[in-house]
Amino acid sequence: MAANALDRCRLALLFAVFMDLVGLVSLLVGIFAELQLNGQDFGDLLIYTGAILVFLSLIGWIFWYTGNIEISMEELQQDYTIKDGTLARLARKISRHLSHRDVSHGTRKWRNDGQRGSDKPDTLQLSRTKVHKRDWLTEGTDQ
Repeated sequence: MAANALDRCRLALLFAVFMDLVGLVSLLVGIFAELQLNGQDFGDLLIYTGAILVFLSLIGWIFWYTGNIEISMEELQQDYTIKDGTLARLARKISRHLSHRDVSHGTRKWRNDGQRGSDKPDTLQLSRTKVHKRDWLTEGTDQ
């Protein structure tokens, strides 16, 4: 028996509906009510807060929708069979290339046959060119 859409991902559905209701109420109160405290208007605050809450409710709706997608076993088996297309061959080639990496000293390094014999670490050193101050000052002038 198939599960009801409201039975699965109930928490995400409740979160989405709650955020929609609170956001909509906040939005409408901010628009239509004149809320002032010590001469300051708080309508804009409620309008922005309501809009943000309605936007955040989309997270709940997305989780609820994706949690209720049903995929049959035939579709799963069909999707995971080996395909002989060009894109599939390219993906397998890249996957094989990436799986042939050396992992040493906590860092990942590409295998390089020319550097296998050397024990020097692969480091990059940056250095500044040394320009004396008087050379820098006279560099732009021709004397």
